[in-house]
Amino acid sequence: MEKRNKEKEAKISLKASVKAVSRPIILTTSPFTSSKISFPSNAKINLALDILNVQKSGKFKGYHRIQTVICEITPQNTAGFKPDFIEIEAKPRLVGATSPQPTSPCPNLSVFESTPSGTPTSVNKNNTILKAAKLILKKCKISAHAIKITVTKNIPASSGLGGGSSNAAAVIKGLNHLLKLNLSTQKMRELAKEISMDTPFFITGGIALAENFGEIITQLPPVKGLAFTITTPQIRQLKNKTKSQYKKINLKKCGKNTEKTAKLIHAIKTNDALAIHSLLHNDFETLLKNPLPQNIHLSGAGPTTFILA
Repeated sequence: MEKRNKEKEAKISLKASVKAVSRPIILTTSPFTSSKISFPSNAKINLALDILNVQKSGKFKGYHRIQTVICEITPQNTAGFKPDFIEIEAKPRLVGATSPQPTSPCPNLSVFESTPSGTPTSVNKNNTILKAAKLILKKCKISAHAIKITVTKNIPASSGLGGGSSNAAAVIKGLNHLLKLNLSTQKMRELAKEISMDTPFFITGGIALAENFGEIITQLPPVKGLAFTITTPQIRQLKNKTKSQYKKINLKKCGKNTEKTAKLIHAIKTNDALAIHSLLHNDFETLLKNPLPQNIHLSGAGPTTFILA
């Protein structure tokens, strides 16, 4: 009798154990317990910007075709410039029956923004960092990590400096490094263009020719001695600022400086900094009521202007 009771207790114990381990608990397979990186997110100016035509049909109907020579600006080539700073932290994530209920469509991701003197606050759904992080987590099927991203903003929004696009590219590169995703430069650029047409440039930065809608990148060599001074007026953050500026463009006044762009590219390839000065141009300047002073040019759709020293 005692032997039968022990066998019965053993069966009950075994059933309880099986029931316990069948609960949906997923443990991370991460090779690390926690990791954090921080890095700057720079800005850009457009050394040349030609607006060529408008896409008439298809997915990108209404988009303007352009060719533009973009130059990354950094504290090293632009006096007084302060980049944004991004910190990404990844921790193993335990998901199971006792886990908190998801409070957002991407419960393992939190993104915060702060100014150098401010308290971090959650970003809104249109933030490019949030979009880039969600895109990486979805495309690369990342679920075993809790990701926290904090950006300290120094680059003004809606300024023509590409701060939001730079932030998105920085997050794509940062997550690729931190999570060891082994994404190629081309793959990162393909993902980047889903955020904005400026974002692919920032995957490699430097100086580059951007074509089509801005997403096709041809890297150009660095030029020794380039130095810039930028001026950004006090501005109110405008929703869809660049899109609204494109709508104002008169194509009859644009695309007339493509030969200067070709000469500019040649000057860059031959490291002719002196020739570059006379070849700068931007078709968004056709929207200005009054011409800018000599040697001063818009960056992107403005309002930031720059001088090449």
